[in-house]
Amino acid sequence: MTSPLIDPRAEIIRRAARWLADQPAPPAHIVPTLRERFGLNALQACEAIALARSAPAADGERHA
Repeated sequence: MTSPLIDPRAEIIRRAARWLADQPAPPAHIVPTLRERFGLNALQACEAIALARSAPAADGERHA
């Protein structure tokens, strides 16, 4: 049995979302920040923002 392929871009989007959710306050320019910090395109940055808003941060709060 083989394991399913994992999309490396999806993992980066999840990592960006986790980073954003863990911020005490979101950066002033979220999309450009995520693009620069994680190498995302604009759509991927928006996906990360949506994911961050749907999941609690490490401290159990939602920050994004």
